[in-house]
Amino acid sequence: MNILSHAARAAGLLAWLALMSGCASAPSTAPPTAQDESLLVAAGFKTVVASTDQQLKNLPALPPGQVTVVTQTGTNWFIYPDLPRNRVYVGTQKQYQAYLKLRAQNNLPAADPLASYYKQDAAMNAATARDASIPAWEYWPGFNSLGWD
Repeated sequence: MNILSHAARAAGLLAWLALMSGCASAPSTAPPTAQDESLLVAAGFKTVVASTDQQLKNLPALPPGQVTVVTQTGTNWFIYPDLPRNRVYVGTQKQYQAYLKLRAQNNLPAADPLASYYKQDAAMNAATARDASIPAWEYWPGFNSLGWD
């Protein structure tokens, strides 16, 4: 009887450890690679540094390592976060198309901004359900002033 209770405890402990190790995986916060940065800059993306508390708070809501479509003042902007440096790379449809072309020329997989949009949308819905906070882009300067033609 005593051996049976020890075996049951050991099995329960192993199951609990397996469950906890599955829950402990952290989201990726890897910085953009030098190749990502060089392709974004070569495609004409501009860098915008997060300088206010609200911008710094909203920056982690963007999926790291992905281009995300963000609408600000009725215009779609393509945003790529650089979390370690507290900045984003910002481009228009024209710069995004150039970025995709450069990725293809470098034999990199095609980037899908809608995939990251849906992922971000699901995360935002979860955040809304949790604490009713959606990142507000009105705290960023107008991206129109970055000098595109």
